[in-house]
Parts: sequence; C-alpha cells; structure tokens
Amino acid sequence: MALIDQLLARTTPPGAQKRKTIVRVLLDDAGHVQDVVLKMSCGDASKDAHALDEVRKMRFARGQLGSGTVHRWHELAYTVD
Repeated sequence: MALIDQLLARTTPPGAQKRKTIVRVLLDDAGHVQDVVLKMSCGDASKDAHALDEVRKMRFARGQLGSGTVHRWHELAYTVD
C-alpha cells in the first residue's frame, strides 16, 4: 500500500475527536521500514509505543527519484483509538 493510502486510511471523519501520534519513518529502496522515531506524542506513552510497533510492521511502495532509488524519511500521523 502506498504511503498516501496509509495516511488516508488513518484520517478521522469530520467532527471526530481522536488523538494522533506523529512518527517519522525511514524507508529503504524497497519500501521497508528501517527506523521509526516518535515526533509528537498523543499524550499516552503506551499508545505511542503501540503506534511505533504498528508502523514498524507496515510496508510501503518503492520510492524512486529519477532513474535511481532513494532512502527517505516520511512523517506519518497514526490515529490512536
């Protein structure tokens, strides 16, 4: 699933009050997660830890820049239930 699809899947409907954990994700050429860093807490350490674990398990589309592939960081908002 592409990164944009992952982001859209985690959006909340209008009027809903859900907290989000913001993480930075380092992806390799193949879209595998290499590192995950907490950028902004949702206010609950256990839910932040759960978000980090879930993001580590995700797979993303391959990234390409021109004719070569690149490692890249992305920010991802993970909705906390």
